[in-house]
Amino acid sequence: MWQRLISWFKTAKASEAEDATPSSPSAQTRAALDQPPPIAIPFDLAAYRQFMCDETYLYRASYIQKHVAIEGASHYSEALAKGSVIVVFVHHGSWLLMNGALHHLCGGAPITSIASRRNLEFCTPEEKEFWLGVHQRSAESCNAPVIFYTDQSPIGSVRWLKQAHHVLTVALDVREPVADKPEQQFQFMGQTVYLQTGPAKLAQLTGAQVVPAAIAYNAQTQRHLLTLYPAIDPGTCTPEALTQTALDCIGPHVMRSPEQQFYDLLGALQTPQKFA
Repeated sequence: MWQRLISWFKTAKASEAEDATPSSPSAQTRAALDQPPPIAIPFDLAAYRQFMCDETYLYRASYIQKHVAIEGASHYSEALAKGSVIVVFVHHGSWLLMNGALHHLCGGAPITSIASRRNLEFCTPEEKEFWLGVHQRSAESCNAPVIFYTDQSPIGSVRWLKQAHHVLTVALDVREPVADKPEQQFQFMGQTVYLQTGPAKLAQLTGAQVVPAAIAYNAQTQRHLLTLYPAIDPGTCTPEALTQTALDCIGPHVMRSPEQQFYDLLGALQTPQKFA
């Protein structure tokens, strides 16, 4: 996935130059009016990556309330009533918007994420600074007091989830070549893929309920739809079964809007990094 970070950044520099031309609405004007960045219809993966990353500069309560709708909020509320929650997703749609949407539209429970810094070591200093800024903007959108990283001890995220009614968002499809972690075989969108089971194992360790989530953007209405599914109790299944159930929920959303993938999910995940 880190190759996509670099290829996106080259495109972003060109977009910044376009924003500076007199004929283009400025980013500052769009922000003041809570308007999303422009995106031509139809669009491809590269165009949506650009849109998603530009949009991070607009993350705040008023923007989220205007441009995000939630389906299945009751599943999230019911899971929170039992204790802590892990929300799992893949890199599709504006996943960076999830934390702010959950915080501002679903009751304000404390929420933060686990993110990767290892992959940023493949980027230039300028690229790395940009992506760390994206992490920070996402955290600020939900008033997160801390961001956890995969290169840190897991004790921080464990302690977070041991606190009642705390929420952690985690991607199922994170890959870090330098970490070389074992992967298991799963079915996703009708194909065999290979993923780690870290999020499910974290749920079992902490007792957190796992809520699968998917988000997709409708460019015509300029609204995102965040869909939340019934919680999975980690005490009732194996990490592999839990992960497969979550993928079964998320896969149809990716199939309906494949152009909103951050990278070619099947193309990247069909070859294992390391067998368990």
